Amino acid sequence: MPAPEGTGSGEGPGLFVSLRSFWSVLLAILYTRLDLVTTELEDEATRLVKVLVSGLLSIFCLHAAFFFAMLFILAAFWDTHRLLVIGGIFGIYLVAGIALILIARNLVLSRPRFLSQTIAELRRDVEGLQRATAAKKDEVIP
Repeated sequence: MPAPEGTGSGEGPGLFVSLRSFWSVLLAILYTRLDLVTTELEDEATRLVKVLVSGLLSIFCLHAAFFFAMLFILAAFWDTHRLLVIGGIFGIYLVAGIALILIARNLVLSRPRFLSQTIAELRRDVEGLQRATAAKKDEVIP
């Protein structure tokens, strides 16, 4: 039996098309955000590896340099200014060590907030959806 006119049967396909469009937009947004999250995680992992490798290599090199410099200078000045040379070497490496610790601390403290770009994009998405919802409510209410 055919449906009487004015029952809204003509709006059925429009609703499904609208829902399908909504879900496709939602999935596209989620895909974009997940892609951004993975990019940020990869960048953070690469940065962490670089910091660890450079830190460990610098510690090794500074330790070796410290040892051989101490040995060389002490051998050169053993008979004349033994204590002065030991104090000078200590001071130089103390200042260098403190400077390197401050550089490493600055690298750790100045890193960007974890997933900051993704959070900002999601916040913009929520605000846009809220504006769209508010605009739809304003259109519906006469």
